[in-house]
Amino acid sequence: MERFQITIAKAALAMAALTPGFAHGGFEHIRGTVAKVANNVLTVKTAKGNVNVRLDSRTEFTHNDRKAQVSDLKPGARVIAEVPEGSQDHAAQSVRIGDAPRSPSHR
Repeated sequence: MERFQITIAKAALAMAALTPGFAHGGFEHIRGTVAKVANNVLTVKTAKGNVNVRLDSRTEFTHNDRKAQVSDLKPGARVIAEVPEGSQDHAAQSVRIGDAPRSPSHR
């Protein structure tokens, strides 16, 4: 029975890892890479497809735990956008920016 419970727990973790966003602490976390930024909308490419997140004057941007700007959002960069659960306008409270994967010529 214990082995069965461990298998179920592993399956649940795998499913959570594949979802483009999940709720935690009152926020939906949209994880993926920057597909584009236009007209105050960040399009995040996730494992399940593109998700649009609105950016406004209250959205906080960080990169490597330092303050960043919307101009730091480059196509291919990894991001985690935090959107309040149940948000009607899908506006991000914060966007954490990671590095873009290196091209093969930089390895």
